[in-house]
Order: sequence, then C-alpha cells, then structure tokens
Amino acid sequence: MSNYVWHDGFVPRDVTHCPLDVADSWRHSSGRTNGLHLHLERFSRTAGPLPSGFVDEMLGLLEQGELFPRIAAVSSLLLLDIRPAPPARTETRLTYVTAPDPRTQPLVKGPDFGALRTYRSRHQVPDTDDTVITASDGAMLETTTGALVMWDGNTLCIPDGVWLPSVTLHQVTARAESMGLRITPRHITPECAADHPLWFLNSLHGISPVSEIHTSSGVITPPPHPNYAQWRHWWWDGFL
Repeated sequence: MSNYVWHDGFVPRDVTHCPLDVADSWRHSSGRTNGLHLHLERFSRTAGPLPSGFVDEMLGLLEQGELFPRIAAVSSLLLLDIRPAPPARTETRLTYVTAPDPRTQPLVKGPDFGALRTYRSRHQVPDTDDTVITASDGAMLETTTGALVMWDGNTLCIPDGVWLPSVTLHQVTARAESMGLRITPRHITPECAADHPLWFLNSLHGISPVSEIHTSSGVITPPPHPNYAQWRHWWWDGFL
C-alpha cells in the first residue's frame, strides 16, 4: 500500500490512523474505473472542490492491476491511499442483527468508519462477508460497506430509510429507469428477502447477489434473480 498527502502535488506520507471527515473509494481495474466522476462528485459535495491537477496526478500513480484507491479529507489535508483490491465476490453472505445504528453521519462516507468496524467486530458471525444495519423496527437499510436492493418481479425495491448515497446503487437505478422498470421504496426485511432476490452493491464488488442472511433464528436463502448475469456483465462492462 502507498500513502500520500497533497501539497500542490502528492507527497509520500507515514500511515496514521485518524478519523476521516469524508472519504471515497472505488475499484481501479487494469488502469480502468467505473463511474469515477460519480465518486469524485460525491466526495466534492462534502469536502469541496478538488485542487487543479489532483485527479490527473492521482491517476498517474495508479499502476496496472486490481487496486482499491481511497481519497480522504482530514481537517485541511487531502490524502490518497493506494491499496490492493481483493477479488470481487460473486455472492455475499450477510449477518442480520437488530442492534443500535452505529452511524452518526449516514449520508457522508468516512466519519463513521471506526464505528462501523467496531459494529462488524461485535456482531458479524463467522463465514459471513458483512453485517446489516437496521432501522429501529428491524428493516434492513444497508450494510457496513455497501447498499442493498431487492427485486419484486420487475420492480426494483430500495430501502425506505436513510442510507449512504451509493454510487453503484445510483448506477443500478439509472439503468432500471432506462429499461422502463418500476423503482419504489420498500420496507425490506429478512422475511421479504426469503421470497425475493436481494443484491449487495458497492464499487469494489459491483453487483453481488445475497446468497445467505444469517439471523439469530437461522439462515435465510434469498432466491436468485433470473437476469443477474446480464446485470453483472453490464456493470463490469462499465470500466473505462
């Protein structure tokens, strides 16, 4: 991993662990990205405009291979961490727990990273990939690292609570709209997911079907989506 700080150009820095004011990250695959402008726009909405030359110099530092770069703002500093990306998951197994919401700024990526790590370490059961964050009534809102959507026939259902404005979810809903599919907020529970396809979405793994939801009373297996392979290929074809 390589770590930099911006001072009219990127300068190597020592790694320090501190709370982040705002952050964004994405998969960088063999020199290509999917929706980079959307990630930069989301970051800039909170952190302010990026300085001239920042993006071009950043892209010049990203070598070939599978990478997971992250930009972050801490006080007046802009940071860049270039990390290796893990293999993309072809399915996702979730832990479901009704526990207090760890998020303090659910609409901003970055400041809750520490609380989300603690939440996962406290609640996530072995052999699962991520942990669901729930509303007070038990409805699923998102996970600690990604968005959730459910399908009811040709209707794309998004959680009806508060969740991080996900770039990958935005891409999926935009495609659904272009196909003339209905999009509606829905109270998404594990019981609903037992009968309807559930997808995990983020910019590291893309579209990953949820294959298992581990609850206190057992394991729920959502059904597969008949057109999942087409959607997954569409997302991976978006790397430019």
